[in-house]
Amino acid sequence: MSLRFSNEGPAFPEKLVNALLTGDVVFLCGAGVSAPQLPGFGGLVRQCFERLRLEMNASESQSFDAYRYEEVLGSLSRRIVNPTEFTQTITELLRPPAEPDLGNHRTILRLSRDRENRPAIITTNFDTLLEQALLEFDDTKQVQALSFAGQDLPSPGSAGFGGIIHLHGRIADEAIELKETPLVVTSADYGDAYMRSGWASRFLFDLCRCKTIVLIGYSAGDAPVRYFLNVLDADRQRFPDLRHVYALADVAARGEADTRWETLAVTPIFYEYMADPETGEKDHGALWRDLERLADVVERPRATRHAWAQEILAKPYSDADTAEIDRVAWLFNGRRDLWAVAIATIEDAAWLDFFADRKLWNEADGAWVVAAWVARSFESVERYGWAIGWMRKLGKPFAAEISRRLRQAKGLSEFWLRAWRILSISQAEHKPDWDERSYAVQQTLRSSVVLNTDLEKAVGLLKPVLELTPNRGNLYGEPAPAIPTQLSHLTWPRLDVKDRGGARELLDAVIAVPQACAIMSIATAQLQSVVGLSLDIDAIRGDYDSNDFSVPSVEPHEQNKHHDGPIFLVELLARLLRASAEADRSATRGLTEIWRAMPGMLGTRLWLHALRSPILFTADEAISELAELSLSHFWHVRRELALVLRDRAADADSELLSVVEHRILTEGEVYYARYEIEEGQVDWRAHARDTAVWLRLNMIGTAGRLSDAGIAELAAIKARRDYLDRDVADRDYFGSYSTGVRWVAGDAQPIKDASQQDRLEVAREAIRSPDIEKREGWNAYCRSDPNGAFDTLSQAPLDEANAPLWHDLIGSIAFPKDQHDPTWDQLVTSIFATLEPATEAFLNLIIGPLADLYCSAPRRTAPGISAWWPRLLSTTIAQNDVPFEPSRELLFEAFNSPVGRLTQAALADIEESQKAGEPVKQEVLDAISQLASTAGRQGLLASAVLVEAVGFVLAIEGQQVSGIIDAALTGDTAEAMALRSVLVTYADLTVSASRAFSVHVLRGVTEIDDKPDSATAAAAKIIAPALSIVRGEADEVHWGVTLDEVARVLRVGPPALRKGAADILKQWITQIEGGPAAAWRTGIGPLLAKVWPRERALRQMELTRHFADLAIKAEEAFPEALEWVLPYLSVIEGHWGVYVIEESEAPEKFPRETLTLLWRLFGIDSTGDLYGIPKILDRLIAAMPAIEFDRRLQWLDQRAIRYD
Repeated sequence: MSLRFSNEGPAFPEKLVNALLTGDVVFLCGAGVSAPQLPGFGGLVRQCFERLRLEMNASESQSFDAYRYEEVLGSLSRRIVNPTEFTQTITELLRPPAEPDLGNHRTILRLSRDRENRPAIITTNFDTLLEQALLEFDDTKQVQALSFAGQDLPSPGSAGFGGIIHLHGRIADEAIELKETPLVVTSADYGDAYMRSGWASRFLFDLCRCKTIVLIGYSAGDAPVRYFLNVLDADRQRFPDLRHVYALADVAARGEADTRWETLAVTPIFYEYMADPETGEKDHGALWRDLERLADVVERPRATRHAWAQEILAKPYSDADTAEIDRVAWLFNGRRDLWAVAIATIEDAAWLDFFADRKLWNEADGAWVVAAWVARSFESVERYGWAIGWMRKLGKPFAAEISRRLRQAKGLSEFWLRAWRILSISQAEHKPDWDERSYAVQQTLRSSVVLNTDLEKAVGLLKPVLELTPNRGNLYGEPAPAIPTQLSHLTWPRLDVKDRGGARELLDAVIAVPQACAIMSIATAQLQSVVGLSLDIDAIRGDYDSNDFSVPSVEPHEQNKHHDGPIFLVELLARLLRASAEADRSATRGLTEIWRAMPGMLGTRLWLHALRSPILFTADEAISELAELSLSHFWHVRRELALVLRDRAADADSELLSVVEHRILTEGEVYYARYEIEEGQVDWRAHARDTAVWLRLNMIGTAGRLSDAGIAELAAIKARRDYLDRDVADRDYFGSYSTGVRWVAGDAQPIKDASQQDRLEVAREAIRSPDIEKREGWNAYCRSDPNGAFDTLSQAPLDEANAPLWHDLIGSIAFPKDQHDPTWDQLVTSIFATLEPATEAFLNLIIGPLADLYCSAPRRTAPGISAWWPRLLSTTIAQNDVPFEPSRELLFEAFNSPVGRLTQAALADIEESQKAGEPVKQEVLDAISQLASTAGRQGLLASAVLVEAVGFVLAIEGQQVSGIIDAALTGDTAEAMALRSVLVTYADLTVSASRAFSVHVLRGVTEIDDKPDSATAAAAKIIAPALSIVRGEADEVHWGVTLDEVARVLRVGPPALRKGAADILKQWITQIEGGPAAAWRTGIGPLLAKVWPRERALRQMELTRHFADLAIKAEEAFPEALEWVLPYLSVIEGHWGVYVIEESEAPEKFPRETLTLLWRLFGIDSTGDLYGIPKILDRLIAAMPAIEFDRRLQWLDQRAIRYD
């Protein structure tokens, strides 16, 4: 990609332009820059011979013709009697005119500057025209300081590199007080500079390693080019890090290349010259004109680029020429600052396609740009159509941007507001996130813990989403109205499930979750949402409901497999109806009333399906509801109404049934008469009426309740329609036949219905059932009636057969919602009393929930329960044969284990005694010592709980457990390492605990994992003492740790430890007394200087955010904090907010330092998101206007997107 301003001018490579914008380019200027005011190398040789009144000999003429001018001058210098006269002649010939034209030199000065806008130009010219041009910007002393010549050159890559560097020497300039230096003119001079001494070649080689070089004013045969590039070509083979070298080269026509450049290690950038018809002199106007335009970009990139973008993008895309299209691609490639210009300027949507095709934006920017562009004309049919297409390309981000723009729109008509709102909620075709895939949700539903949010997510995936396609006119070739008045004039909405391939399995997985009532409620709400959306998109209008055709049967049916839309939600409700009704008849019937009230057909069909349930409705209620059904629903609904008649007519009141039969016999003609028959169309209405009546009468006949009139009418229909002279088949409920599905479910109802003497046996059978609903029935019964469940078990043997029942009962009440419920207290007391005779083997089967119940039990008011502790501990310790698994989270496992719960209970009892002012009983102290001393896995779990509470434990008067804990923390075993992890990650260490276990803390922090919370908590264990020591608040003895030890563990510890330390310091700097600046100067800064690792190998990218924020939060100490953190900062990759900088006063108080920080974070190699950067840059310019010319600021400004 290149930047080009004219057909005859140079096409500047994008890489070169980008390097110019970042101040990484140095121009190497030849004689052509000063022409025609001063002679070129060939002209200088010719004039030199003329001035000295000498003629070239044969050898000199041959070298002259071969462009080897330095050899000619070398020969001349050896021929002349007075060498000083030779030098004086050259000086006089190169002396600038009194009023020189400095236009070219000004252009070079504008282009060849470093990142901080200082000139950096190399020239082999001897004249001082560049210095004279620089005098227009700087004073004489500054120009003197910036002019270098001969071997007195600044080192490339050094901090002070820059200025106007005369590589081959400089003539004197009295006005600027610049002295003459030795000149490199002859072949001997060139040999010394480039070969024998080699100072010029070394300088250029070093320059090539840190700067991109542009040759200007040279031809391919010029001596500097030959000497420099030949050396460079050899070096490039050995040193691949050498930067690019470009040469601006003239050609007569674009297709005619100067072949001499092909042999040199340079990339030529050709431009066309114009030859003067009279003199034959070359006119390089195209070059200098386009260089000036390039300087406009480099010097003021924002304003220039904005103007170009406005000029080109205002045209239709087809009217832009190749150079303009390339320029637009360059303007937007890798930059985000011009999107606001594009939005305001573009009229032709083809430009947007161009941006996407050339990948000039990322997804987020594309969504923002297209939405903003569309929003300029929300009442445009064309833009709505384009938006539908972009919705498929850009998805959710685009929808979110459309919604945001709509909220800001003023004066938009109701029709257009509704149309755009519908587009914004439609679903683009894209792959869902992993968490949104049905397979991932199924895994969650099969886990032991299913939350309500899991159910909502699962049912949500069964809900169809809105997709838009081009309007019906586009589909069927009919012209759409010029002024749309309904949604179908703009688009064809469709409801589809996102993950249809996995919807069936997900439906089964949801059904398997034993929470029928909750799922029914969620699914009903989702169906209401679908119906509401259908109203919004005109899918339901009057008696028409497009969703009705998507659901052949509300019950599971083979035909449903071929349909999409709301079918899965409807099936879910139908399949769960029975289980929900059995669990809670009243709530379920309430849901059916919601279905009945829904607009359209689906809710009514589900309600009719519910009328078939004898649990929910009596037969009379069902038939009575049919009698009151609206005309449209009575005759439109086919399968569900017919099945209500079949299933409920047999038990219904005769008078109620006769009303329904009368409707069947008399209303059919009325209903079908409202359909008009078009001219030439066969009248189908009588056939349809007979078929509908035939089906309904057959259903009543199947129930054995058809009246004589009904029998007569059915016979008449069969006589008229021989194809109906048969029994009803399943296919008569549908347009085609397929087999059905039967679903059977169950719950705790059999246990509830059983007599007291039979309930125990029924419960035992239930828990052995393969049916998950029945198997969970006892658990549900325990939760709904725990006292009843206890009564069932209280007289039963305490044996292995009944242990699962006790397990569920105790588990169901182990975590009460109300800790002060006397009924619950009594039940718990009764349970422990009943379990007194239990054997060790029996207790072993229920120890988990029993330990949980003991923890929750009212032990202080019920001494009998407290007496259980030794017995429970004995049972728990007996389960010591399971080995410890280091991969598991020890403390989490400990807290949820029986021994861990018992340890927590013991500590809670001690705390209660202390609060009450009572001495801690010796048996309790002995108990925690026994816990810590227990061998094996159970002892480890108990120790983990004690270590987590070690600060509290050490403060217990009379405790003898600290030595035991110390021993447990010592060693290289997996158990000791796991306990040290608990110590440094979870324990709330007091000063005494830190001192007592400092050895283990120092070792533990080097063993942590990379979880952020764990790393921060562990780092705090060493940073807090170290900071206290540095601030003089306490000494090393007080904390039991030294600064050298902290420095060592930060150096040898894992990266997560250093990241955690940086994170905690960032948090603490604003909390330390005296303010952030004082916190840095008196604490954090000195601390980092003493303990932070200096090794380059330990520099981590993850520290960048924390250290950058830390420096900013240092407020008035920001410059000194930045100086310290800067070597540790890396360039940013991916999203990275600048909120801390935005909220600070650093841009106003310290603009240069703030820019230095931004450049380090978001500079050349960064892929970070520059959201928020433009406003910070504006603040920098407002605080220091001169900083606008800093190339670093300009580069950042181009990459950042502006949302204004």
